[in-house]
Amino acid sequence: MTELYSNDNFKIIQKKNLFSIEFVYPNPVLCHSLVKTKILRGATILDDYKQVVFKAYSVQLFTEVANKSIYMGAAIIDCISSQLKYMANEFSVTFVGFNIENIIIIDGERFVFLDCDLINEIDDNNTIMISKPFKNSDFFVSPEMKRVTSLPSRVHYKTAYFSLGCLLLHTLLGKEIFDGFYQEYLLVENTNDILNKYLELLTCKDTKIYWLICRCLVEEPEKRSILFI
Repeated sequence: MTELYSNDNFKIIQKKNLFSIEFVYPNPVLCHSLVKTKILRGATILDDYKQVVFKAYSVQLFTEVANKSIYMGAAIIDCISSQLKYMANEFSVTFVGFNIENIIIIDGERFVFLDCDLINEIDDNNTIMISKPFKNSDFFVSPEMKRVTSLPSRVHYKTAYFSLGCLLLHTLLGKEIFDGFYQEYLLVENTNDILNKYLELLTCKDTKIYWLICRCLVEEPEKRSILFI
């Protein structure tokens, strides 16, 4: 038995072709979002909701993969949007945002996000409460999250959609170019010009992925959507 990865949220244990995701504390939401969506095929949740066991050929951290591609972007959309949809429909929760440190890749084609600390409840007004201090480096922040100056504050649950759009930009532009974008984006109030400048750099312009990213990065959260059409 080998411990492949470990951080404040989870660790990955491998025994031959059997892998285990072990969370720091029980998390039925994340466990079910991996198993019920069939992102992890043939997986088993242990009774304490702290562990998911599954078979795979390989498990990697997203940060370990240097060469990203449009195919990877499509896989991220398929898997992580399934996680988001399931969590919202079944548990009325969502992620506040996404970072690259807590994404793992199974068999090079299935992506899951495992940051327990970024899960928030969606209320009847479609908002989530931000009650913990955060830094812009903790996850890709939306324009409304940039404007949070006091706690607690409430933002629309589709703040996660903007963060997903940023994750896709990171995947398709590469770390160096994306880091330049993100630093510029954090410094300005009106983000449209910055977004348009970097969207022009995408080689997948006018494809389904391109338009999905554009829909995720709309300034007004209520108008954001994850549509792959």
